Amino acid sequence: MSEAETVVGHVGGRPSLRGPTARREFRHAAKYGIVGLANVAIDFILYALLVSAGVWYVAAKALSLVVATANGYTWNRVWTFRAGRHRTTMLSKYVTVQIGCYAINIAALTLLIELLDMGPVSAQAVLLPFIAGLSFLAQRIWTFGSAMR
Repeated sequence: MSEAETVVGHVGGRPSLRGPTARREFRHAAKYGIVGLANVAIDFILYALLVSAGVWYVAAKALSLVVATANGYTWNRVWTFRAGRHRTTMLSKYVTVQIGCYAINIAALTLLIELLDMGPVSAQAVLLPFIAGLSFLAQRIWTFGSAMR
């Protein structure tokens, strides 16, 4: 069986991952999930503490994201994707994805808080799975895709 056949098979007429590639992708997703849970906890707890202390939700989200971004970049580069040593281009891509996710997060938070009258902490809790999924896809494909081992 060729490498391409191991990587992509067909299930019900659709391409599907098989063999070593499927296992590798599952490991990446699982590790990303573990790092993501730690980041979500860091981000959410810091955000909630800052909002509770009276910090405007937009500023609180920016501060909590900076801390979570530094943590996430390091662990995802070293452990999740095993992308080797730090490179400025990789960090730039990671930060770009985080900024894009932040912008989407703030826009959605504003809608939920200002238009639907949700509390800022509960609104962020609702958005977390969507933002985390978007971030995983972008980081996996664009940031770490070519550097993974």
